[in-house]
Amino acid sequence: MRLITSLLFLLLCSSIIAQSVARDQSPEAIAFQKEYEKNIKLTKINGVYIPGTLKEAHRRISKLTPKASIAKFKSAPEKEVCKKLHFGIGKWLISNWNFYNGSRISHLLKGKGVLHPDDMAQFLLRTYHRSLNDLELDEEALAEELAVERKRKAAEAFGF
Repeated sequence: MRLITSLLFLLLCSSIIAQSVARDQSPEAIAFQKEYEKNIKLTKINGVYIPGTLKEAHRRISKLTPKASIAKFKSAPEKEVCKKLHFGIGKWLISNWNFYNGSRISHLLKGKGVLHPDDMAQFLLRTYHRSLNDLELDEEALAEELAVERKRKAAEAFGF
């Protein structure tokens, strides 16, 4: 039931945002939409390769990370290590894989219900950790967990 409620909430929010963006015909909004549409098709942005699938993203993270660091990451508790790495590799992913302005991987994650760039980085790190440990990725439940946490933080920030 929580999953259905969360999904309905996300759909409603997405619909409201989409309608708002569709109504916003400012030059900035139009330029952003054009850039986004272009970016989600590119294999490289600013000289950085952008993965198009989750499996490809995991392979790319492995390629970019020293073997010793991967071993430490794999053996640490998932939530703890991913939280610690958020301001390192997580921010690198957000910036270099263009989560704010759109990319193949960010567009894929949005389709899974992971909408915020910080959540996208956590989703990639946590599914990567699970992949290394031969655990079920459980993408749907993870996307829901991140959305619920994002909603909780927003409610706290606005005093709801």
